[in-house]
Amino acid sequence: MNITEFKVMALLYVANIDGNVKAEEVRAIIEKTDKSTFESVNALFSKMNDAEVLDYINKNKPAFISTASDLQVLINDCRAIISADNKNTVMEEYIVRALERILR
Repeated sequence: MNITEFKVMALLYVANIDGNVKAEEVRAIIEKTDKSTFESVNALFSKMNDAEVLDYINKNKPAFISTASDLQVLINDCRAIISADNKNTVMEEYIVRALERILR
């Protein structure tokens, strides 16, 4: 796993919080990576439940989130994903804040 794949996993988690990854969210994620990386990470993501995804993120964070700046960039990207459909929900915002706490 590299930093881009780690980021895509986190972004997919945020995008999927309502149980449905919208086309706008997919486009926003692909803008931050490429279609091939998105598809390979999405295939892995699709095989995992929420607890497994969070465990995966938690176990891999030391390799990819080493500074406050790294954390802020990822959180900003997460906020961009939940804003992609112009419909931020309370649940989406809560999940971004929870993910931020996990990544610290």
